[in-house]
Amino acid sequence: DLKFSCAPLGTVHHRHLTAPSRQSSPPFSSIRMFSCRMCTENPFVAMFGGQSEKKVDKPAKRRASAKKQQVSSERHLDRARFKSRSKEQVAAVVRQWRQYSHPRASEFFSDPEHLDKVLALVAQGIGQNDDPILGDEDKCVYWYGDVTSDEGQAALRMTKPGELQESVTYVNRVLAFVFATDESFDRLMKLPKEPFTMSCGDQLCVHLAHISLI
Repeated sequence: DLKFSCAPLGTVHHRHLTAPSRQSSPPFSSIRMFSCRMCTENPFVAMFGGQSEKKVDKPAKRRASAKKQQVSSERHLDRARFKSRSKEQVAAVVRQWRQYSHPRASEFFSDPEHLDKVLALVAQGIGQNDDPILGDEDKCVYWYGDVTSDEGQAALRMTKPGELQESVTYVNRVLAFVFATDESFDRLMKLPKEPFTMSCGDQLCVHLAHISLI
């Protein structure tokens, strides 16, 4: 069976990844360090390469882009209903999420603050009561941040370690890189370097449990 998180694991489904349980969490130091079969290739580059040229729309422009989706996200796109986390709430949820991150994320983001900044971008792009890592698996977590101008995909702009310029990265690929187990990561690495398909049918959902492995 495939597993999604190196922290506590929930039920594993054969078609999509499963978010970790809220139950007991082993300390990060007790988790074995990441050992990738593709040791000669940076896993982050393999996971996210080729996306630096993507263009993104600001939230105000997202409605037109999102119309290209087969599944409507009109309820999500209602900006009036969006309530963001406060600075303190963002910091708190980042600390919580970090406990569930895979060691590969710590190895790539050698500066812990860099990983925290990436997780903070995710926290800032979703509603204050939504949680794509530990939230209810039956509930979509909608993205209110930037979207790609060509496909209306959930995206964020970040500066990768060792680079000076920002590049555009799909949110669901970032989350998979940070939280997927080796088994799930290996399967995802074989898929095209495009946004992962969401099993719920809504590409503006960024819930980990909805990421399809096929």
